[in-house]
Amino acid sequence: MRKSAIALSAAFASLFSVATPVVSDVTMTQEGYTVTINYTLSGEAGIVTVDIQTNATGGAWASIGGEHLTHFSGDVNKLVEPGSRTMTWKPREAWPENALKLNAKAVVTAWAKSAPPDYMVASLTVPNSVAFYACKESIPGGVTNDLYKTEYLVVRKCPAANVTWRMGSPTTEIGRKADREKPRLITIPDDYYIGVYPVTQRQYELIMNSGTTSYNKTPSNYRHNLDCYATRTVEHVSYNQLRGSTNESENINWPTTGSTVKSDTFFGLLRAFTGVGRFDLPTEVQWEFACRAGCGTALFNGMDLEANADTSERLNSLARYAKNGGLIWTWDEAQGREVGSQPPNNCTTEYATPKVGSYQPNNWGIYDMLGNVWEWCLDWYQAEAPTGSAALTGPIEGENRVARGGCWMNGATNCRCAERDGFAPTVDYPNYGFRVACPAAIP
Repeated sequence: MRKSAIALSAAFASLFSVATPVVSDVTMTQEGYTVTINYTLSGEAGIVTVDIQTNATGGAWASIGGEHLTHFSGDVNKLVEPGSRTMTWKPREAWPENALKLNAKAVVTAWAKSAPPDYMVASLTVPNSVAFYACKESIPGGVTNDLYKTEYLVVRKCPAANVTWRMGSPTTEIGRKADREKPRLITIPDDYYIGVYPVTQRQYELIMNSGTTSYNKTPSNYRHNLDCYATRTVEHVSYNQLRGSTNESENINWPTTGSTVKSDTFFGLLRAFTGVGRFDLPTEVQWEFACRAGCGTALFNGMDLEANADTSERLNSLARYAKNGGLIWTWDEAQGREVGSQPPNNCTTEYATPKVGSYQPNNWGIYDMLGNVWEWCLDWYQAEAPTGSAALTGPIEGENRVARGGCWMNGATNCRCAERDGFAPTVDYPNYGFRVACPAAIP
């Protein structure tokens, strides 16, 4: 077929700062149902994304929308080395109701490694396959697709660099634990990525099977219902199982040994499989900053609890907790009250842990940070949490590790943004889980 160049214009965009990669010489042509975009990347390596704009009116251009920025291949949505580069796009698959119109242009953006796009997605089935996206809408299939709860791991950038905020709770907050939630000002020096969802059973299973040792099933209590186990949070995992222990043979001890993890743990295997060498648990400061997403209230939707009780209408849309499907409640005649009992191991997601993403996310699109499972953080626990720069890594020693957010067994007052507790790093009950984090800057 003879190649015919449609009258398409091209443009480029780049982030201008010291040592930032620069895009130039963008061209855009179409042959049949395939659009080819060529560009030159100069300076440093950079993460490349693209926007397609059309419908020019009076010189004004508009994006076709992130949900249509799919079906790309080639040098896009990944770290690209300098040189002449090419990407292709299938508009009839990505935007079938409109395909590609005349007067369209490609806006190619090069992101510095120190300031990557808002979303990073790591494949858990293809080694060393990591993609970046400027917005959640441009993630193929949408971030709520079950693929991102099973075969991929999606993390979102938290805009934390040099932000000073109040950690803890005010003295007037209902449900407040006065001995462990002292308000204090914290400044986080850098942006970081955190999991959009807690790690699910299928994600855990894939990574634990990626090593040399065969791993047949998750440790979760709620793995027995095969119709719904995959997208439920992995639980029954201890801190030491995820990273390694402080014993002499392993010597894994945050913060003394930094981000070092044991190679055959979840994080050791996750780093090796994805090539993202700094995946880890979030620190306690990172966890609470991500949970709040800019809110200073008890709940991340800008509200406080109505009363010091186990039930909250304001929490119902945000979290799985004891009175919102966590436990099974029956009336006990002898006691004259409702009694909650733990659901059976083969229960559906109606009880105990829900399918991740079943409740409303916070303002940054992060799900399930309240209720569901207690989420492990890196820090050693102490009731009087450190302040200033020491808060960024937590205490240098302790007996228990921090867990945050409450769980499906807890009442409403234990499922607040400031809720924190400490548990032995060896415990692995069916209400302990985790989510991943890593620095936003790419090495």
